[in-house]
Amino acid sequence: MRCFIFGFLTVFLASGCVSNKAIQTVQADDRDKSCATIRDELVSLGAVFEEVKDESGVTGKNVGLALVFWPGIIVNEVRANKNQDSIDARISHLTGIYNSKCSNNSSDIENTTDRLRELRKLSDEGLISEEEYESARKSIVDKL
Repeated sequence: MRCFIFGFLTVFLASGCVSNKAIQTVQADDRDKSCATIRDELVSLGAVFEEVKDESGVTGKNVGLALVFWPGIIVNEVRANKNQDSIDARISHLTGIYNSKCSNNSSDIENTTDRLRELRKLSDEGLISEEEYESARKSIVDKL
């Protein structure tokens, strides 16, 4: 009977611990990711951060540990804080890349769109030939 109780308590304590959700801050392909991929990862990291934040403080796991093995609360809090810090560092890293790489994209696209419209207008009015239009359009699009 004691073995059963000891086994049950061991499983209970192990299931009550905060899982390790630490994330590597810098990954090899971060700079190669597209703006959309970075944005999607930031959204998913926000959701993971909220999950990890919910594991800290007064939780059912910590209350259970307080009743059975109070030092487990300290271990849970330390691990939860490490998880939060690693996710926060990853979010900051990706935000920096996104801001440097993608923040000007919308104004560049608007500027490119305006240039293409102006070019089309010149072609429609006969001020430039179709060949000149195609050459200039290709040049503008290639710069994207």
